Amino acid sequence: MKLPRRRFLHVAAAAAALQGVPRTASAQGYPARPVRIVVPLPAGSAPDIRVRIIAEGLTRMWGQQVVVENRPGGGGIIAVQAVLSALPDGYTLLYAVASIFTVLPAQRDKPRFDVNRDLIPIGLTSNEGMVFAVSPKLGIDTLGQLITAAKKNPHQLIIGTNPAGSLPHLAAMLFVRLKQAPMIVVPSTGGTNEAIREIMGGRFHAVVEALLGLRGALDAGDVKALAIMARARSPTAPNIPIAAETVPGLVALGWTALVAPRGIPPAVVGQLTEDLRKVMESTETHARLERIGTTPFQPAFAADLVHFIASEQQLWWPIVQAELR
Repeated sequence: MKLPRRRFLHVAAAAAALQGVPRTASAQGYPARPVRIVVPLPAGSAPDIRVRIIAEGLTRMWGQQVVVENRPGGGGIIAVQAVLSALPDGYTLLYAVASIFTVLPAQRDKPRFDVNRDLIPIGLTSNEGMVFAVSPKLGIDTLGQLITAAKKNPHQLIIGTNPAGSLPHLAAMLFVRLKQAPMIVVPSTGGTNEAIREIMGGRFHAVVEALLGLRGALDAGDVKALAIMARARSPTAPNIPIAAETVPGLVALGWTALVAPRGIPPAVVGQLTEDLRKVMESTETHARLERIGTTPFQPAFAADLVHFIASEQQLWWPIVQAELR
């Protein structure tokens, strides 16, 4: 699927604009007060955990507090609107999850904003496969066994995910469709933490989330990982099989990126890009992200990130339109 011409032009224009921002650009005196990063998912979700590490790195670099604010709901619409309603001065940023760019624009009920026009990508901060995990009480060890159990007990097994329209939600729906597995997918604003509580209470049976968001529950034995929806095994969890080995085509890569609202001064964009690059490349950030199980990935900034997002939209929009319309 090709991007519609109007959207392609927005992407191309954004890439061209970012290429014109000098890498050494800076905004005199920025930041002069605390910076807010809005997250479209609940506290404790994988993106929330990761951005707090990044925020701490920026806080140390700037000498100004970087505050993380969780605004879940509406598939990311609430968070995006909060950022777009603020002054585009660099003091309110968005920690975008993949679904904001790959799901929202492709739904039938489109938001009033245009993510390709109204958001400026700064830097990619993660890119990893979603993990399918289940309650150990099920006595299931493989994705194939889960499919068999679902078909023996149709519409009795429940998968909990992050809010509706998020990538974990869409990945769970894709799994059900690809294998015709009669399971119920239940998204919630409480996200992964709520799904795990429901699993521990015996009301839910499975959850889909990035490895980082499941790390605590996996270590505690509250859930058991069956498969990772990536193209290769994760170096940080090599014992988790690839989902596509059991369900061909079941690949769902969850990525996150720091973005800014349209209208932000180019010099601030340049400084944000360089400062985020330094934080992401620092030894301390690498070590902290590795300790919490972040999968190694190829960073992308500015124009490279714009092109990456465009390729992800071409991949996911047909799937979203088939699943969520």
